[in-house]
Amino acid sequence: MKLHHLRLTGIGPFADTVEIDLAALGASGMFLLEGPTGSGKSTILDAIVYALYGQVAGSISSGDRIRSQFAPPTEASVVDLVFETASGIFRVRRQPEFQRPKRRGTGTTKEQPKAVLWRIGSPQLIADVIADTAGGGSGVEAIATRLDEVGREIQRAVGLTREQFTQTVLLPQNEFARFLRAGTGERQAVLQRVFGTETYDRVEKQLEEMRKQARREVDAAQQTLGTALARFTEATALEGEPVTTLQEHAAALRLGPLAGLAEEHLAAVSARADEATTAAAAAQATEQTARAAAETAATARTRIDRRRELDALADRLAAEKPALETARSSLQRDEAARPVLEVLRRRDAASTKAAAAVEALAQLVSTTREQQSAVVGLLEEEDPAAQLVAAADEATAAAGTLQELVELETALPAREQKLAERREQLTAATTSLAALTEQLEARPARRTEQVTAREAVRKEAATLADARLALRTAKERQQATAAAATQQKQVETLREQAAATLRTATERAETETELRRRRFAGIAAELAVDLTAGDACPVCGALEHPHPAGTAEDAVGPDQVEAAETARQAAEAAHARAEQQHALAGQELTRLREAAGDLTPETAKTAVEAVTAQVATARAAEKQAAELETALTAFDEETARLSRGKETDALGVERERTAIEETARALEYDRTRLAEARGADESIAARRRTHLARARAATALREALRDRVDAEQRAAELTEEADASLAASGLATAEAVRAAVLAAEERQRLQKLVQTRAVDESRLADGLAEEGIAEVVATEEARQQADAAKASTAEQLTAAQAASQEAAGLAARLRGIAERAAAARTALGTASDQVRSVSEDAGITVRVADLATGRSSDGERVQLSTYVLMWRLDAVIEAANARLALFSGSDLELLRDTGARGAKKTGLDLLVLDRRTDQVRVPETLSGGETFFVSLALALGLADIVMGEAGGVQMETLFIDEGFGSLDPETLETVVREIGRLAESGRVIGIVSHVGDMKAQIAEQIHVRRGADARSSLTVTA
Repeated sequence: MKLHHLRLTGIGPFADTVEIDLAALGASGMFLLEGPTGSGKSTILDAIVYALYGQVAGSISSGDRIRSQFAPPTEASVVDLVFETASGIFRVRRQPEFQRPKRRGTGTTKEQPKAVLWRIGSPQLIADVIADTAGGGSGVEAIATRLDEVGREIQRAVGLTREQFTQTVLLPQNEFARFLRAGTGERQAVLQRVFGTETYDRVEKQLEEMRKQARREVDAAQQTLGTALARFTEATALEGEPVTTLQEHAAALRLGPLAGLAEEHLAAVSARADEATTAAAAAQATEQTARAAAETAATARTRIDRRRELDALADRLAAEKPALETARSSLQRDEAARPVLEVLRRRDAASTKAAAAVEALAQLVSTTREQQSAVVGLLEEEDPAAQLVAAADEATAAAGTLQELVELETALPAREQKLAERREQLTAATTSLAALTEQLEARPARRTEQVTAREAVRKEAATLADARLALRTAKERQQATAAAATQQKQVETLREQAAATLRTATERAETETELRRRRFAGIAAELAVDLTAGDACPVCGALEHPHPAGTAEDAVGPDQVEAAETARQAAEAAHARAEQQHALAGQELTRLREAAGDLTPETAKTAVEAVTAQVATARAAEKQAAELETALTAFDEETARLSRGKETDALGVERERTAIEETARALEYDRTRLAEARGADESIAARRRTHLARARAATALREALRDRVDAEQRAAELTEEADASLAASGLATAEAVRAAVLAAEERQRLQKLVQTRAVDESRLADGLAEEGIAEVVATEEARQQADAAKASTAEQLTAAQAASQEAAGLAARLRGIAERAAAARTALGTASDQVRSVSEDAGITVRVADLATGRSSDGERVQLSTYVLMWRLDAVIEAANARLALFSGSDLELLRDTGARGAKKTGLDLLVLDRRTDQVRVPETLSGGETFFVSLALALGLADIVMGEAGGVQMETLFIDEGFGSLDPETLETVVREIGRLAESGRVIGIVSHVGDMKAQIAEQIHVRRGADARSSLTVTA
């Protein structure tokens, strides 16, 4: 990955837009990003990470600090980065979230973060894209515009996650040293995050869950087997010894004998069910024969009753026939008279409406004649309707031509008033313009005074940088002086502790020596205890033992000697540790004294106070210079604003004078037009109302005349239609028509009578057509004989049904038992198969899970995830030691702690082998300089391995943030020389530091400075 160009607007302490041409800076392979602490160096690195991943670099840094506190509340902050990977050349532009003022009302609203990603098709387009400061893409089509889409595309192009990026490309301040000093758990989390080995943790958890699940499945399968056996014994109704035998086979998992015995019991139950089914079939056949005889007797008896019912219906229909004929005749006359009656009603209504129209026209003529006699007179003309329409159109047209003049006449007073007001305003504007011209003529002299005051303060503020450097040096020496005094006390304390541990070790060594002497003195008594007559002496070999030695009062056993030896070793180890701590403290005291020079705490304090006063004076001057500069800028802006205002006002006065003259001429012209159009009338509006009244009168008379003609014509048409309908109906008069029409209730009654008759006739015909009805003899004697036959066959059917039901019930019960027993036998077989299968699978699962989770008795009892990280860490250490040998002159070497471990001991601790003393040291004992270059070597080794793990991703750019101040000049030169070798291999190395010696060794530099207003600026030396 290669970085080409970075542009920031409103980011961190950079309020304005700053740009860095990273491609030009990296031409020599190395550049320096320098500036005082807190000036904003790390902000540039944060901006690069934010552009790529939407987050800042440091793990403890907050993403909120990416937006500058100096950015205007209405404008967005922007990070714009052009970079290149193996996938192509890209430009990404991000805007962080911020609160802006609401466009309506008060308060603020959240502006959501935004991001856009472009792919640049050719290196020749890079210059045009960089020149596009507005973020329009410079003609390049965007490939992603949503935050999630941009994130996915960038990670696909770069090939690294944010965590991997900050471990391989950008090593943030204090981040890589933390990995060296981290505890085992924290280092394990870092390695897991960087190498993405969370999968192995998930595998362990999944296997552990599978082990638990396997055990649950075995228990469940055995429980299912017991339940299936209980269901089988219940279904087969087994009791006593057979049940006990089956339960014993199941408990011992003797699945073969269990299956055979279950089959024997199932066969016995099935045989009993088959016998009962055969008996039930025979009883059912007897029942079917009895049912057929009973149904035949019941059918004969039902047909006799049906024939008697139909005979009664036929007699009733014959008696009702005359009334039916009368009803049908009345309905026919009603049907003929009803349409004629409706025509007569419409004729009478039309005649009434025609008379009303004649009366309405007469009344309208009477009321209109007084005001519009000429219009009324048109009714006497030939074709009065056409005359009235022409009169209305003529009056309407005349009124329409006057509408514009009416509006013009109405607005005339307001226009005259407005013209007078504008003339007054023009006079006031002319006076104001003269005053503004006088004010501008006096401003140049005031500006000269302000420039003179600013230049005087700037000279005093120019000493601030030197004063700050002197203050930082004085404070460092003061801190070293105070630390040396504290360290002196620590050295004395550690010296006393070392002397005390020496005394303890000496005393315990003397105790051990004394105990060993007494042990050797009493060894003969110990040997004599085991002597037996006839056995050889272990010392001289004699078979007789006339004078065996006795046990002394101060005899010492081997346990006492071993305890004394252990105590002596512990005391010596404590003394060695105390001596090492005393030596290290002495080295630190020497370093602090060298840093403090010849100052005492009092003289160091006096020096700090003096330089602090110089810094305060210079800072006050710088602040005053900034304030004067701001005031001068504001003064110039005000002068420019006043000049622009004068030009605008002068142009406005001239334009207004011309406009007033044009308005006066237009007003005089409109007055002349109105006078000509008004004529003898008092106003144009009155003249227009006269025309409208004539048009309304003509229109009303035309409508009334048309209504009268239409009503009379409609009445004549309906009279003719009524006469024709009456003649066609066969009824002589209108009275005959009204008499023939039936009332609604009577018509419904007669219609129902006719419909009921038709239904009864249909019922009679259908009944006689039923099977066997026509042949039936419906006498009383035949009915009695049918009753007797029906009763006899019913008794026989009842007896047969009882016998069949009893046999079927028994068969059903035995068949149900057999079916339940068969189902229970199947379930029992399935449960047996499940127990066998689950037991075999569970054994494999448990063995694999024990191996992966470190519980197996085989191997080293290390968890799978830990083993993978140990393997990765070994590779990182190997890569790191190659550079550490150069940094330290082969004095230091990183080791992984391979001490005793188990499933809970990770084996991820780091140690440092110091070849100068051949001692293994923990990282906490390293000095500041040693910690820096050991951490740097470890970080570079980690970067090499991570890039290899990421598919061989090539990172052509590397940033290293801080830590060089802890190195002595010789080591600093070695580290810089090694970093230069990395640059020679094709990488671009950006070093972030405020160490002065770095400026002399690296030519290309980015200078970051912070002003008195806390805003930072940036310059580039390339």
